[in-house]
Amino acid sequence: MNDRKTHLLRILDRAGETTLRYDPADAAAVREIDARFSRLMADNFVAFDLSLQPGRIITEFDPSASEIIVSPRFAGG
Repeated sequence: MNDRKTHLLRILDRAGETTLRYDPADAAAVREIDARFSRLMADNFVAFDLSLQPGRIITEFDPSASEIIVSPRFAGG
């Protein structure tokens, strides 16, 4: 896989950090990553698209984003 086409979904959770790499031109890989992203959003995680600076919060998977970080929501207090 060409590294310039490799995009990242980084998941931060109790298990640590999991990095999933995918090619946005690979429809099957995009569906798999989208499904994982959707499950995390349903579990009350928050996602940040770091493709641009500054990063931004997203609620839907964007396969064109070069790097997305997903983590549990932070509790205030």
